Amino acid sequence: MQSVKISEVMTKKVLTVDPATSLGETARKMYENRIGCLVVVEENRCVGIITERDFVRLFYQRIDPDSRVGEYMTKPAVTVSEDASVNEARNIMETHSIRHLPVVDRRGSLVGVVSIRDIFERVITLI
Repeated sequence: MQSVKISEVMTKKVLTVDPATSLGETARKMYENRIGCLVVVEENRCVGIITERDFVRLFYQRIDPDSRVGEYMTKPAVTVSEDASVNEARNIMETHSIRHLPVVDRRGSLVGVVSIRDIFERVITLI
């Protein structure tokens, strides 16, 4: 698994939001697309991430859904290079206790996202 590049398993079609997007709109977008996270970008650069886990926490805090996602996203987002191996990505995810990892190119532009599920599915195909 060490030699498999993250670019081979990542999702390349990534839905994103801008930091000014409301939490309500962000939650709706995640729900409608059945995804566990949205990457928050400015000029195609990853500035943060918001996940289902974040929404559970915000729900219990009774945060106004008109609040901006930029106020509540995890920032800075932990990212991985598209040249990294699947094993390196897994280690980063384990170290930071995260399930979604934005993938960036050498310029820092968002090129994809990898989830623990993507990595797990890759491992299964190798068995």
